[in-house]
Amino acid sequence: MLFTPFGTEPELLTITPALAVEARLGEWGSGFALGTAGYRDLLDPQDFFSPRVPFSAITMGIIAAARADVAGKHGITSLHIGGEVRPHTQQFIDLCARIYAAAGITVHLQGGNARTTPIWMSSFGVFHYGLGGGENFTASHSQSYKGGWKPMDEHGMQLLGMAGEIQARVRELTSTICTDGLVIPLAPANDPRIRHDFDPLPAYVESLGKLMDPAGIDTIRQALIGGLKVAICTEGGSMGAAARRIFGKLDLPMDDRGITFLYEEESQDYHGIGQLDGVNHGVDPGKWQIYKHIGAQDLLARGAADIVFIWDPDGDRFNIVTTAPANLADRARDAALEVDPLDGTRCLVYFKPNQIYFLLTALRMQALGEAGLLDKYDFVAAITYPTSRSILAVAERIAAEHGAHIGTVLVPVGFKYFGELVASVQRQLLEGAGEITFTEATGRVRNLGHNPRFLMMAEESGGAAMGTLDWVKNHDNSGASLALKEKDGFQVGLFTLLAAARLHKTGYSFAQWYLDLLARYPIPYAAYERQDITLYDESLQGDARRAAQQAANALKDSLVSYFRGLTGLSPDAATARLRGDLKDPDFPAIRNAFWAQDGSFLEFDGAWFELRASGTDAVLRYYFEGSDPKTVHRLNSALVALRA
Repeated sequence: MLFTPFGTEPELLTITPALAVEARLGEWGSGFALGTAGYRDLLDPQDFFSPRVPFSAITMGIIAAARADVAGKHGITSLHIGGEVRPHTQQFIDLCARIYAAAGITVHLQGGNARTTPIWMSSFGVFHYGLGGGENFTASHSQSYKGGWKPMDEHGMQLLGMAGEIQARVRELTSTICTDGLVIPLAPANDPRIRHDFDPLPAYVESLGKLMDPAGIDTIRQALIGGLKVAICTEGGSMGAAARRIFGKLDLPMDDRGITFLYEEESQDYHGIGQLDGVNHGVDPGKWQIYKHIGAQDLLARGAADIVFIWDPDGDRFNIVTTAPANLADRARDAALEVDPLDGTRCLVYFKPNQIYFLLTALRMQALGEAGLLDKYDFVAAITYPTSRSILAVAERIAAEHGAHIGTVLVPVGFKYFGELVASVQRQLLEGAGEITFTEATGRVRNLGHNPRFLMMAEESGGAAMGTLDWVKNHDNSGASLALKEKDGFQVGLFTLLAAARLHKTGYSFAQWYLDLLARYPIPYAAYERQDITLYDESLQGDARRAAQQAANALKDSLVSYFRGLTGLSPDAATARLRGDLKDPDFPAIRNAFWAQDGSFLEFDGAWFELRASGTDAVLRYYFEGSDPKTVHRLNSALVALRA
C-alpha cells in the first residue's frame, strides 16, 4: 500500500517515477479536465490503489494536492467532503481530508451516525456553515465501476473559474512526474483539523418551510395517514438515511403506513439495479432498465403502493411510476407518455423527468396564483438548452391567466450554470440594481424584473431545484440565498408528494392531471425524445480502453464538428446542406442555428434539435422536440443515422 487508509500517524503518499510510468500519469495528467459534473472516470472496485485505472488513490491524491494548492492561493481555510456509496468512497474522503489537513485546511466531514451525504446536502451545508468550499465523491447515476469527484465553491455551487486552475495545477504536477515523481504529505486521520461536525440537515428541513408552507406539509401528512401509500426506491444510495431523517422531522408516517422504502440499505453496487443480461446500465431513474426492474409494477398491481418514487444514489435525479384508469391508455400514449398494461381496470404510466417538471411547474404556478403572489414577485423559470420547452410554456400560460409575466432563461447543460444564474441575480439584488438582467451563453440578455424569484430550474436528465420566496440565511446570518445551487431531488420528491396527496383526495391519476393540463394550456412542445449513442464500453481497461477511446473520439469529433458547422451557416445554407446530406428534400427548414456552448442547436417551425456529447458518459445525445411523437421520432432517427 502507498499509505494506510484511516491511519493515525502522519504519512507520505510517494509516487515514484516507476509508478508514474506504470500508471501513465503523464498521459493522464495532460488530458485531465473537470467537466459537466466534475471529474468522472473508471475505478477498480477491488483495488483502491490500482495503477491501471484513471480514478484511484494515486490520481485522486494528485487532484487533492492540486486542490489544496489552489485553495491556499485563494486563502481558503475550510472545506467539506461528502460522498455517496460507490466503492472506496470512504477511503477517498479519508485521503483528501488528510491531504487538506496537512496543507492547513480545516475539513468538515459528515457528523453523527450517517456515513453518506447526498449532493444537495453537501451544497446546502457548505452555504449554511459558511465554508470556503466543498466536494462530494459521486458519479451520480453512473455504473458502480465509475468514480466521481465534484468540487464546489463557497456558495455550494460546482466550481466554474477555479476548476480551470485545478486542472492547470494537475497538469503542472504531472508534467515531470514520470522523471521526478511526487511526494504528497498526509496528516493523521485523527488530526484536529479533520472534524466530523457536518450535519446541516436540521437547517435544511427548516429551509423547506420557506419553500412549502405548513398547509402543504399537512396535506401530505393527512393523505399518508388517510391511506396514500408511497414506496420510495433509493437504489442503495445516500438518500435512504437522509430521507428517513427528514420525513421523521416532518412527522410523516413511515413503514407501517404511508411511506415505505425499497433498497434502502446502502450498497456499493446498488443491489445490482440496472444490471440486465450481462450489461450494466447504471442507475439513472429515467432509464427503463431501472424503473421497470425495481419491483414497482408488482407493488402497484397488488395495491401495496399507489405511486413509486425513485431517487438515484446521490439524490439529484428523481422519477416516478404511476397507474391510471385503463381507458386513459390511448390518450396517454398520444400525449407521449409511456404506457404498459397492468390489469383489467388500470394501466401503468411512466413519466420522464421533463414531464414531471412540467407538472410541478404547473403545480407551483397554480398555487402561487391562488395565493395572489404572481404579481408580488418576478418569477423566473430556467431550463438547459436541451430541456423541454413545455416547462417554460406552461409557466407562461398560467401567468397569462393571472395577468402576470414569467421570466425565462436558457443555460448550457450542467447545474453549475443555474448556480451562476442564481448568484448573478442575488448579487444584483444585494447591490440594489433596479432592473435585474442575465446574459445567456448566446449573448442574449434576459430582463428578469425588479424582484426575481426562482420558480423552477430544470434539466432534462432528471435534476432540478426550486427557489424560496424569502431569503434563507446561513448559520450566523452572514450570508443568504434564494435557491440551492445544486440539483435537489428531495425538493422534487416533496412537491411530487404534495401532488400525490392532492390527487389521492380527488381520485385523479397523474396521467389525467397531465392530460388536463395539456388540454387547458395547449403548447407546441408536447413530444420530446432523446436518443443516446454509446461510443465505447467504459468498463474496458488498458490498451483495449485506449483503442476504444481513440475510435470513439474520432466518431464524436466528426459528428460534433459536422453539426457545429451548420451553426456557422445561414439558415438557408444550413437547410440545403442538411437536406442534401440526408437525401431528404422535405426535411424541415432550419430557422435558426447556434452553438449552445456545449452543443449544436437547430430551430425549426414549432420544433428544435440539439446534438451534444455527454459530459458524464461516453455517449452522444440527440434531442428533438415538437408536437407529434411519430414525427419527432422519424426526424430524430434520421439525424442519428447521419454520418459526417
